[in-house]
Amino acid sequence: MKRYAQALAFIFARAPRNQLVRQIQYLQTENKILRGKLPRRIHVTRAERARLLKFGKPLGSAIRQLISIVHPRTFSRWKAEERDGHTQRRHVKDGGTGGRPRKSQFIRDLVARMARENDWGLTRIAAEIRQLHIGGIGRTTVRNILNEHGVDRGPGRAAVTWDDFIARHAKTLWACDFLSVRTWTMRGRIDLYLLIFIHVASRRVFVSPATANPGADWTEQQARNFTMH
Repeated sequence: MKRYAQALAFIFARAPRNQLVRQIQYLQTENKILRGKLPRRIHVTRAERARLLKFGKPLGSAIRQLISIVHPRTFSRWKAEERDGHTQRRHVKDGGTGGRPRKSQFIRDLVARMARENDWGLTRIAAEIRQLHIGGIGRTTVRNILNEHGVDRGPGRAAVTWDDFIARHAKTLWACDFLSVRTWTMRGRIDLYLLIFIHVASRRVFVSPATANPGADWTEQQARNFTMH
């Protein structure tokens, strides 16, 4: 499944817009066929629900036309519950059920937060907790806490939305593109080209000098100038 998702991401990243639309239409058709062969009602786990929220919320109102695994109203209720802090947790009745005592709410929330905000596995999370001088935390405890919070710990858990990726790397990301301007000169109308770089976090802009002949040598020189600015 992880390889399938990676392959889809590679295809989408390389596809032109019209081809991307066709691929999405195909996947929607395939999904409808598969959905028709499943039971009328599908029960999702807490981890699956968290994944649906993670990738569905950035779509905004468009999710109403896409979601089929549950009713749009159910998805809206999930969002409201997540916003209000209701996460369908399992609670232990007073008196307990034997075994080790539950970790404090602070520790459980900290473990869940580490898993949501990083790509760490169970061992890494347990190690990070121990570095905070909090004892009694191992892989099994971390696994149980993540299950309790509905945090997906499967092979695809590390996948992030495009919005999440941009937010994590905005301070080190620069976008670049060519800009053309049609200009009248003494020799008539010509197209001038500029290479523009914009810092994603601060929106700072670096603009190259204009040229009518944006060849490889010119482009390479502008990129070199940008790295030295």
